[in-house]
Amino acid sequence: MKRRVALLLGPACLWAVLFQTAMAVAGAPTEAVRGMLDAVMVIQSDPALQGQESRATRRAEIKKVILGNFNFDEMARATLGQYWNTLNESRRSEFKSVFQDLFLDSYSRLVLDFMRKEKIVYVGEDAAQGGTLVKTLMQRTNEEIPVDYYLMKGESGLKVRDVSIDGVSIVGNYRTSFSRIIKQESYESLLKKMKLQRQTMEKN
Repeated sequence: MKRRVALLLGPACLWAVLFQTAMAVAGAPTEAVRGMLDAVMVIQSDPALQGQESRATRRAEIKKVILGNFNFDEMARATLGQYWNTLNESRRSEFKSVFQDLFLDSYSRLVLDFMRKEKIVYVGEDAAQGGTLVKTLMQRTNEEIPVDYYLMKGESGLKVRDVSIDGVSIVGNYRTSFSRIIKQESYESLLKKMKLQRQTMEKN
């Protein structure tokens, strides 16, 4: 399972979600995640949105809630690690914009394909690096997958900053891939690859 998740989260496929108001008003982190996952299931199980012909509509709705409820500033900074400090504000903004588009594309696909009618068990909360880690288990027939959500509280409320699936951190996976490309080539090469991927994504 870890190998499958790692492949899905690689740079070639740049990853639950909830309606914006639900995330903004939720008090406890666990309740925020519960509202998020309930919202995903509502989209996925809506009778009016079933079938392949409605996949694009479901995906568009999922993209809206991802955009409103993930902390892309923190995610972009974390995926670049030490290299973030070498960029001026203009270049940081450019990177975040490209990263955000690619993340929205890949994560919406992941949600569509892997979050359907699974049972979610809420295991507990742990303090983690200035935020809260909400631990869950996604239960399927003959399979139980741990999924941890790292939330941070900012001016606009609780936002998801990272998700770990079966021990594989999305942000950590990006950071490893991005760092390798920068070291072997350059930051400019990384950004060029990401922009080319975005162009391909927009054509599909």
